[in-house]
Amino acid sequence: MRPAEYRRFLRQVGVGALVPGLGLIAAGRKKLGWTVFTLFVLAVGAAIVALLRTDITEAARMGTDPDTLTWLARGLLALAVVWLLIAVLGLYLLQPRGLRAPQRLVSAALVITLVSLVVVPISFGSRYAFRQVEFIGNVFADDDQPSHTIPEDASDTDPWAGQDRVNVLILGSDAGPGRDETRTDTVMVASIDTDTGDAALFSLPRNLLDVPMPEGTPLHEAYPDGFRGPEEDAYYWLSSMYRFVPYEFPEFFEGIADPGAEAMKLVVGEALGLDISYYVMVNLRGFQYLVDALGGIELDVPYRIPIGTRERNGGCTEAKGWIEPGENQHLDGYHSLWFARARCGPGPVSDDYERMRRQRCVIGAIASQADPFNLLTRYQQLASAAEETMSTDIPASRLSAFAELALKVQEAGLRSLPFTNDIIAYDDADYDLIREFVAESLEPPAETEAPVEEPTGDPTGDPTGDPTGGSDETPSGEDEPTDPTAEGEDGGESPAPEGEESPGADEPGGAQSIDEVC
Repeated sequence: MRPAEYRRFLRQVGVGALVPGLGLIAAGRKKLGWTVFTLFVLAVGAAIVALLRTDITEAARMGTDPDTLTWLARGLLALAVVWLLIAVLGLYLLQPRGLRAPQRLVSAALVITLVSLVVVPISFGSRYAFRQVEFIGNVFADDDQPSHTIPEDASDTDPWAGQDRVNVLILGSDAGPGRDETRTDTVMVASIDTDTGDAALFSLPRNLLDVPMPEGTPLHEAYPDGFRGPEEDAYYWLSSMYRFVPYEFPEFFEGIADPGAEAMKLVVGEALGLDISYYVMVNLRGFQYLVDALGGIELDVPYRIPIGTRERNGGCTEAKGWIEPGENQHLDGYHSLWFARARCGPGPVSDDYERMRRQRCVIGAIASQADPFNLLTRYQQLASAAEETMSTDIPASRLSAFAELALKVQEAGLRSLPFTNDIIAYDDADYDLIREFVAESLEPPAETEAPVEEPTGDPTGDPTGDPTGGSDETPSGEDEPTDPTAEGEDGGESPAPEGEESPGADEPGGAQSIDEVC
């Protein structure tokens, strides 16, 4: 074979490897070739149209639906196999007689290389889709799981069962190597408007006492005045209720996959005045893995934070290192963990409420910085970290709805209200006051009415322009507006100590934007 003929042969097999059907046409199999090429063009056109019509919300829905993912994975795998077979068939039909072994080897290598440029990405897409199906099955729950809190009438058309807000309990546990029992040192509730994505994050101190029990349950019958005992023991702390409430009421939680989390949903919901439907729990070690899988997060560090300190004999052990103060610091998983976890050190580090604030900052950073591109490029690491360290009772069938809701939350923003000692005393909390703050935080902001110009004179002839004739009395039959946070008629005190502002006092609803908090 002359060199020019060989080069033409290589061009034909190369083009046939990249564009299905053209190699068959060049080999004289025109009917088959044109059929394959037409199907290829139609498929590419349909894919382009689908991409143009698919927004990020639709993509999130597809990426969290196991049935859609399974069909996508199988379709991509079949496409890769068919593409490879067509390329190999074109190579076989185009091979002229008299090719020497080195020439056959070069042509085969060319086809394999060019096909790989297309088939390998398609194969990875199929693999990721199958991996996502596996991840959803391993982490998320079944629809028929027994629960005292999950709405039974949720459906594909109404995933929130008519609720205006969905409330999710977020637990940070200390489970890990060397620990026989689990405590939930981080207790938060995310309350999300299912229409707008407006989200409020409520934090409760881990050592909260006398936590009320939900009425109509054996828990309330046994503890009508809250979870308490003869002494203010850590047994009765909120962080210990994950273990001890199911231990005392095994029959009430029988058959539930995680009775501790179910108990926490009930008691925390009662404390806040919310119906908490779902929970998500991450252990400390898993938190580190998740942040590393995201590639780290950006945080403002307000003061020096020690690493590795523990309480010993009334003091703190020596720090293994320090997180230095500074704005927009990039922290990996290990340093982010200690930013959220450190509780023994100088100044504000030892304040449990300040620790709660740092934890909210980390949650806010993860929520705002976990963009779709970042999640996609680091998907494998995230999936592995979540499988090993996260548990939830969110059903797999509701995952698509939650994915859409998460996108709304990123647009609407996240507000935060911690129940610190500015509002409550951990050992004598006013739970009615807590519920008032929660209800106020979730009220939609009042619309500001346009100012109305007042007449300069009084048409009745009163020079003061006062239609009441200067009387200071409230019109008969009308009540003066009252401030729920002000001192009441019974002489009750304001929720905040004298001289201090309650959290979020500068913002409607008592909850502050995470950006303001951090």
